[in-house]
Amino acid sequence: MHSTTLRVLDHGEHDRERESLNDRIAAFRDRTPTASPRKLAPHPQARQLSLCEGIPEIGPDELEPDLLDYCLCNHGALIVRGLVAPSTAAELRELCDRVIDRCASALDKPAGELPRGAYYDPPDILREIMQGAELAYSRGFHNTSGSAMCVEAPAVAEALLRFYNELGLYELLHSYLGEEPCLSAKKWVLRRSVLPVSPAGWHQDGAFMGTDISSVNLWLPLSRCGGDTGAPGLDLIPARLNEIVSAEDAYFGWSVAPDTVDREFAGQSAVAPVFDAGDALFFDHYCLHRTQFREHLDQTRYALETWFFGSQSFPRNQVPLAWEPLAPGSGEASTA
Repeated sequence: MHSTTLRVLDHGEHDRERESLNDRIAAFRDRTPTASPRKLAPHPQARQLSLCEGIPEIGPDELEPDLLDYCLCNHGALIVRGLVAPSTAAELRELCDRVIDRCASALDKPAGELPRGAYYDPPDILREIMQGAELAYSRGFHNTSGSAMCVEAPAVAEALLRFYNELGLYELLHSYLGEEPCLSAKKWVLRRSVLPVSPAGWHQDGAFMGTDISSVNLWLPLSRCGGDTGAPGLDLIPARLNEIVSAEDAYFGWSVAPDTVDREFAGQSAVAPVFDAGDALFFDHYCLHRTQFREHLDQTRYALETWFFGSQSFPRNQVPLAWEPLAPGSGEASTA
């Protein structure tokens, strides 16, 4: 990933990365959200933008806070074509394989025999914060769905934060959110689709994260997917939503029944954009979506998903973590 390579991850010293990630999570251990979430009002002045099935699409050179704001406020989502180079997407796919496979192997080993290294070395604080059966349940869920939390591999997580900085995402999201951005340990996920693809429920992440938050999700497909490619992308309702749709008749209390989607959004049919490796999709916690489901999906899809929140308007239940550099071992943001 530009200056951060797999070779560096393989041969680096990883205690520092684990300590840093531990401190990032510790920085939010006793913090309570204090700010009201930003209000997303439609912009009255229409912009002429290229649309992909109702969702604006731009190039990486066009990505800036005002345009992100306009697209999320007026359309509910934004596609950025070619945000990440194909060679970098290939490197990230390899990271997915390594971390997901190491996390899967760790489930079968006693606590004292876990395979530690660049691709699996979870910080101790995870067990302290995700207490009881929460951490074990989360790991089991990710294992069966072909995914892993990035924080299970601190060397990878820290490398990704450096990569996000290289992409200019910190400045972009700081300006968009109006406050310093943070991330979520539970919602920062490496994904490798499991075949055959099971039907997935329509949902808005705000239904289980809460709505009194400010958020941006970066969904970064690392292989070609969506449409009729044979690899599952995302089905989306291409519209700005500002409330949670009823869960009546849905399988889960946080999901939306297909009949409800058909009824409530009859004039805004679901879309399934085609993504190339390295394209990006931005949306927030109100976006109604699901993992694409079609008969005969037979191609594996890789993706990296990262939920960002405002550092004063975040969901505590998603284990927030600091983005800014931290003073070693302090649990506090560095002021240097």
